[in-house]
Amino acid sequence: MDTSTTKWIPVPYFQINQEGAILNSSNITHSYLHPISNIWTIIHKEDRNKAIVMLSQSTNSDPVTKHLILQTRNGFFGNFKCTIQWDGSIGHLVCTEAKIIKVPSVLSVQKPLVNTQKRLEESEKHVNNVTKILNMRKH
Repeated sequence: MDTSTTKWIPVPYFQINQEGAILNSSNITHSYLHPISNIWTIIHKEDRNKAIVMLSQSTNSDPVTKHLILQTRNGFFGNFKCTIQWDGSIGHLVCTEAKIIKVPSVLSVQKPLVNTQKRLEESEKHVNNVTKILNMRKH
């Protein structure tokens, strides 16, 4: 693919070699990810084995898709759906942001905490009442 054409691909796109060196990338890639010379720089350490599988498929002409955690431009890590298709020794890698992995929201955690707090307060009242009764029996 012509290098001037790849610059205009409207998603994060890399042309890479089998070692992960970046040969070319789309302009929009730099909106999401730091300018880098090697894909390994941004792959989270826990996802490196998945990336090894993707890069080792260079003899396979079928696309290979994996979800990878990549370091974004702001320094945080994001969930990306990455697909690579090999053309000889050149890999065409497209990484698009995937849906955020659902994490319990503050509101969904807050309600059970409020209920637990109410139960603790009721238990405390009960213990105080029992303590009063026991103190009255002593006298």
